[in-house]
Amino acid sequence: MKTLSIAALIATVLSANMAEAAERTVTLNVANATCELCGPIVKRALNRVPGVLDVQITEREEFAIAKVRFDDSRANTAALIAATTNAGYPSQVEQ
Repeated sequence: MKTLSIAALIATVLSANMAEAAERTVTLNVANATCELCGPIVKRALNRVPGVLDVQITEREEFAIAKVRFDDSRANTAALIAATTNAGYPSQVEQ
């Protein structure tokens, strides 16, 4: 009986933590990313952020657009912006 109660408690805790996590998508405008090599560098930097699930890069003449899908219990927009900035490509959330 005690084992069943402990198992129920563990299941409750795990399901509560899973309920708090949500998948989010953010679009970043990435400055200075105007060449063929820039997109892969930005993508790699974003993929290194724990919690990032997918990154899609669209290159434009004046900047790149990064569409990032992530687990918001493990990553946030500030971490994504820091990753691109540290790679040499400052970014901001698309308005």
